[in-house]
Amino acid sequence: MKNTRKRATIVLGAIACIIAVSVVTNIILAVNLKSEKNKTGKYTTEINKLKKEKESLAAQGESEAAKEEQAESEKESLAAKNEELESTARMNGIREPLDENEKIVFLTFDDGPSDLTPEYLNVLKSYGVNATFFVTYQPDYEDTYKQIINDGNVIQIHTATHDYDTVYASVESYMNDFNTAYDYVCQVTGTKPTYFRFPGGSTSSYGKSLAPEIARQMRAKGFDFVDWNVSVGDGSNKATKDSILQKVPKESEGRKHIVLLAHDSATKAETLAALPQVIEYYRDNGYTFKVIDNNIDMSFAQFIDY
Repeated sequence: MKNTRKRATIVLGAIACIIAVSVVTNIILAVNLKSEKNKTGKYTTEINKLKKEKESLAAQGESEAAKEEQAESEKESLAAKNEELESTARMNGIREPLDENEKIVFLTFDDGPSDLTPEYLNVLKSYGVNATFFVTYQPDYEDTYKQIINDGNVIQIHTATHDYDTVYASVESYMNDFNTAYDYVCQVTGTKPTYFRFPGGSTSSYGKSLAPEIARQMRAKGFDFVDWNVSVGDGSNKATKDSILQKVPKESEGRKHIVLLAHDSATKAETLAALPQVIEYYRDNGYTFKVIDNNIDMSFAQFIDY
């Protein structure tokens, strides 16, 4: 009987221990679960906070992108309006006058591009000046057309063929020839010329009778022509570096506004050789170098009235 009681006591004690361990374990588990739940809740809060910040930043980015797109659209709209106004002004013969008190020289090169043109461009770049190139249609020199523009110079149109018999066969023939060169320049460079130069000038014996009507029709399309008032004389194959350097100062004396005629075709190595000193002459005599673009009044360098 005594042993039975003792065993019962032991069993009861064991059961009590088991119950105690179970209670403690459940308490620990409950504490841990609560802790994990708190952590999970904390993590969920942080995640939600990050999501909101991300959404906010995304919304700001979209807003900034929309503003940028709107600004770009407005810029394009203003550029289009400006181009339209300038075109209207050109068609009506309204031009921006040059400053009468400023000494200005426009360096212009005809008949290119050619193998020599990149060398001309290197000289211009070395002096930090730009020029206007009245080009012909030379599809083998696509990269040179692009380099002219990329270096900050301007391209205007001479003609496509420079063949007098073709160009001056009729007004329509002139227009067709012009359009060939114009369309190519627009396609290759992304620029739109607004001036042109008659082969031989507007008083050339080949086209003198047609020039006024061509000029009128071209103005109606928004184009104006430019002759020159100083020439380096390299239209002749007898021109040399020395003859050019003598001729330029002589013809430039007393002129405030100068359009200088030169050529960058493949046979004009003498002009290229003289170019550095030509630039230095104008620089040393206080001239500003400008290009012929936009809507400048070039009437001082036109041989005919129309």
